[in-house]
Amino acid sequence: MDGHVQHDGFGRDINYLRIAVTDKCNFRCIYCMPADGVAPRAHDELLSAEEIARFVRLVAGDGIRRVRLTGGEPLVSRRII
Repeated sequence: MDGHVQHDGFGRDINYLRIAVTDKCNFRCIYCMPADGVAPRAHDELLSAEEIARFVRLVAGDGIRRVRLTGGEPLVSRRII
């Protein structure tokens, strides 16, 4: 990647990434869960821990400096330690 920093509609740098590790989150945060929920996904449709790590490495070259893994409290994905 070329290190190009993305900007939001207000011109602010986009340097923060949230990755939901499950579609079964027990929270209803407005930034990742619509009021009517999401359709359940098969396990093989979700990113593996290795795929998440690879994606984070890729976007780090585009100005992402912080990553938050989401999915409820406690995280309900067995893949996340």
